[in-house]
Amino acid sequence: MKSKTMKIISTILRAIFGAVFIYSGFVKAVDPWGTAYKIEDYLSAFSMSGLAEAIPWLPIVASIFLCCMEFMIGVLIFFGFYRKPIKIVAAIVIGFFTVLTLVDAITNRVDDCGCFGDAIKLTNWETFWKNVVLDVILAFIFLCERKITFAKSKVNSNLLTPLFSVLILSFAIYSSVYEPVIDFRPWEIGNQMVPVGDDMTPPESYATYKNKANGQVKEFNTEELMKEYEQNPNFATDWVFVDSRVVNTNTVAADGFSLQAIGFDEDETMDILSDTTSDLYMITTYNVLNASDKGMKRVSEFANRALETGARVILVTASSQENCATFNEKYNLSNILFYSADDKSIKTILRSNPGIIKIVRGKVDNKWSWRNLPDKDTYFSNKE
Repeated sequence: MKSKTMKIISTILRAIFGAVFIYSGFVKAVDPWGTAYKIEDYLSAFSMSGLAEAIPWLPIVASIFLCCMEFMIGVLIFFGFYRKPIKIVAAIVIGFFTVLTLVDAITNRVDDCGCFGDAIKLTNWETFWKNVVLDVILAFIFLCERKITFAKSKVNSNLLTPLFSVLILSFAIYSSVYEPVIDFRPWEIGNQMVPVGDDMTPPESYATYKNKANGQVKEFNTEELMKEYEQNPNFATDWVFVDSRVVNTNTVAADGFSLQAIGFDEDETMDILSDTTSDLYMITTYNVLNASDKGMKRVSEFANRALETGARVILVTASSQENCATFNEKYNLSNILFYSADDKSIKTILRSNPGIIKIVRGKVDNKWSWRNLPDKDTYFSNKE
């Protein structure tokens, strides 16, 4: 009876532990570049950024290896394949990440570990305690299975293990070459990025006054201030103006994203994204020096064709003005305005370098890696 109970407990714990690892590995495999960028953040935080610079392919290879390893640990634990060796491997992996996330939680060197990609955001301390719970679950699995003899599984582990391995590896490689098939980022197709037309609200003005008699400091919005003047005829003499501020309630649905024309400081984000007079095609390349040459040739041809149809085309990059000038000349982009944005914000829009995102009336209509950019002639044939 005791052995049977232990088997039931072990099965439940394995299912929980395995499911977490399967999910974690899968959401990383959906977006390997997101994890690669997080690996770069960790290397930078621990003063090892030179490693990624010396071996540029290291982060993405490490990312694919990590997501496949997590997924397969989860599968093997979940189905009870290779019970003894996989428990040891799982203990080493979860032990390493527990220590790493503890250090991260204490020092806050990286603000988000990315353990569930962009699907679920956890704070550093939440990530650490999640790992502690997994440590405890794995410890109970070890304890429950110390003296239990399991019957040989009817499922062929020698067949399913390589099958699952090939599937997750192929999926991760595909996702790294093209855009993620499931988009957990703010710039998902169909998302309204900015309000347009009647949905836009006027800016809100606030004024701060100080009461001369009791020293009270109070902030009023425009409506409250008008009421004060109506209800208190002596407001102007009883209160003295301190400060004012204007709050623009029309914001972009992606934290930290802003557009400034190269060489200028004015934020033009709302004006560009909320423009309803024409469709917007936004070329993204976080670093023009690293942009694929073959990709840029395809993108520039597509962009010039879009311009002929009356659409608006801009290029968004985090590169310097000097590099942009050389880049402009190389790919004949003189009809396209260049805008500056933060490199992390650009990487959030599209993983491909370069890529194109189409905005229609403030909404994401479509987005493409340069590798799966539609044929310009067929795509625009019905647009004119």
